[in-house]
Amino acid sequence: MGTSKGYLPPTGYLWPEAKRDVTGMVKSGFTPSSIGKAVSGFSKAMGGGGKPYSGSVAKVGTKAVKFIEAVKSYGFLDALEKVGLSHLRGQSSEGLRAGLLEYFNDSENDFYGSVAQQSMSELMRELLKSAEDEEDYNNIIGSIDTGEFIREFIVKFIQNCFFANFAEKILTMFDKLDKYDSAEKSVKTYIRTSLESEFTIKDIQKVDWNGQQGNQIITDKCNKAFEILSVWSETLV
Repeated sequence: MGTSKGYLPPTGYLWPEAKRDVTGMVKSGFTPSSIGKAVSGFSKAMGGGGKPYSGSVAKVGTKAVKFIEAVKSYGFLDALEKVGLSHLRGQSSEGLRAGLLEYFNDSENDFYGSVAQQSMSELMRELLKSAEDEEDYNNIIGSIDTGEFIREFIVKFIQNCFFANFAEKILTMFDKLDKYDSAEKSVKTYIRTSLESEFTIKDIQKVDWNGQQGNQIITDKCNKAFEILSVWSETLV
């Protein structure tokens, strides 16, 4: 349902219109057109005001990608050593999963940092849910397509950002919680479908993820995703 950690009501000239679009979406019963308009208004607002999310999404995303690339280069066990997680060697599947999730959680205190961590945690849980031993972790993480991983992280980040900003507002307009669950599914599906059809990440095999280049790539891709979602008109639905 989103997170309120460190939440401050968003400001900027585009946010009042975004909030009105969300109200209109609820009142219209979450029609495809109203969802598209609300997501577009939200994305425009996120793209303005200095893009306050950029540092957090880059930091969380880059840390995960660096570990994935280490596993590809050195194997899972040596990668654990290189990032200071040697104490996880020999742990149970649950111990490994918990240790890795803790590693990817940088304890960010800012609002968008906590949303980025929530998104990464969801993604990692999905990817590692079938892993039963160290060999499984090596095979699963070592076979991750870096571009697809970054795209999935950004999709989840944008989905969670939307509800982190508007969950409380939407909830106050419902008389039953199950209506909210259905609405959340509809909006998240719209965001995912819109991005999966137009948003691809390729040609990032030779990236220095230990330097600024990696941070910039994730920031640029996230900005591009918001740009795609900001485009909306009645003729597109």
